[in-house]
Amino acid sequence: MNASDTKYTIRISFTQSLDGLQLILVDGSLNKIVEQEAQQLELTLSKGIYQLKASFIDYFEEYFLTVNQDEHFVLDYHYPMTSPSMDFATTHEYFSVPAEIWSRKCTSGDQSKVPNFFFFAAAYDKDASYKEEIITDLVENFSLFDPKGKLNIRFDDDNSFVDPEAAVVIFSARLKKGLYFLKYRKKGKRRIFPFYIYNEYQTQFLLRYKQEPDFCNSFFYYDNKSGFTRGENQYLLLDKIQYAYKDYNNYKLLTPSDRSAIKNHPYLVALVQILHLVTGNEQDNTEFANAPLLELPDIAMLKALTDNEKQINSDELPIISAIMAKCMITVGKKMEFKPGSIMDRVVDSLSYDIFWNNFSEVEDLSRMEELYKDLLQKSKYYGTNLKDNAIAKVKKLIVNSIRTTPETFKEDRLNTLLGNNLTNTPEDTTRFTDAINSVGNVSEIANKFNLPPTTILRNYEKYDDIYKKMNLK
Repeated sequence: MNASDTKYTIRISFTQSLDGLQLILVDGSLNKIVEQEAQQLELTLSKGIYQLKASFIDYFEEYFLTVNQDEHFVLDYHYPMTSPSMDFATTHEYFSVPAEIWSRKCTSGDQSKVPNFFFFAAAYDKDASYKEEIITDLVENFSLFDPKGKLNIRFDDDNSFVDPEAAVVIFSARLKKGLYFLKYRKKGKRRIFPFYIYNEYQTQFLLRYKQEPDFCNSFFYYDNKSGFTRGENQYLLLDKIQYAYKDYNNYKLLTPSDRSAIKNHPYLVALVQILHLVTGNEQDNTEFANAPLLELPDIAMLKALTDNEKQINSDELPIISAIMAKCMITVGKKMEFKPGSIMDRVVDSLSYDIFWNNFSEVEDLSRMEELYKDLLQKSKYYGTNLKDNAIAKVKKLIVNSIRTTPETFKEDRLNTLLGNNLTNTPEDTTRFTDAINSVGNVSEIANKFNLPPTTILRNYEKYDDIYKKMNLK
């Protein structure tokens, strides 16, 4: 382009507020004109066609701009928001208005009360041809229950807000403080999410649909305000924090204004602190050290895992799948979680394909009891221990060959494996180790596969077969 070309004043801005947006502008010859972090640009350009590249978190979009006059280009950024907040293509008022209304009154129970649980699900596209299938899927396949299975609420047309036109289903209610499970079940597909109800917080679960539920981009939010508000940016901040979990280098995408805003949301502060604990970058956590914090179980569990004197509270569950993965690895350590606890009952059916802790089943203790009874019928008088020397092993082998295991031993071991009358003491750990080691070579297999002994025990034949084949090679 010649210097004599007529110049035009060009402004570029976006409909949405996108703190941390990265912009690159190139001309027709691919010469880079601008590269900076900005939400708007104002510059003088010659006549021609330009390409604008815009990246935000993990989303990238391109725009072609024809410059032949002074002009203000107002662009729409199509970031796929799960929540119907701010001004994105997926956040129209037919999604956001009912979300704001029903996050402040109950769809189930007394509508005059502010709910402390809020479920929102909708199609990404309100004009999708499969809207009726989405509505049917939502109202027929989601339910809530507590750890004892006593609360079992299935979503339906009567206890939910249903908008077939926009393919929206909302469920909101008042629940007692504590641990709950959100379950999705359809034709053999199951996902169960643990969540908590805290005093003075609203637990929110937001989900979008294509032809199937988009669980990968679903999320939990623990709101310390008054409910869902379209104009607030905490859900976008949550996206940024999750992106930092994928790669800690992405933590730098949190701008100074982002970090300042996070301090107003105790849930987000908790997620940032967990991130720093997991990655070992605790020096980056100093600015959040005194910010209000929601004490998620993930934090206590991470601290317990680094303290040889502590056992994690296994009647709670972390909300992040990566923390659950850390809790289930017990090799070379003490009994990390209590047998028969909620954690023990879900550990065999965990799924790590999404950010949030989830599983397909909460095992019934009565079924575990029957399984353990059968295994313990063949249990040895003395269990072999990984730390046994050669002499100890020979002695135990001789005693086991001539002594029958008393029924009292079997009963005590069964109670131990079911978590009955256990407390966090060294004696209990010894009882647990004895019970485990009395059945085959469970400890050796658990050590080899880096899995909880109870998982090996409940699937003993499978893992024993694999272990034997490995040792034959």
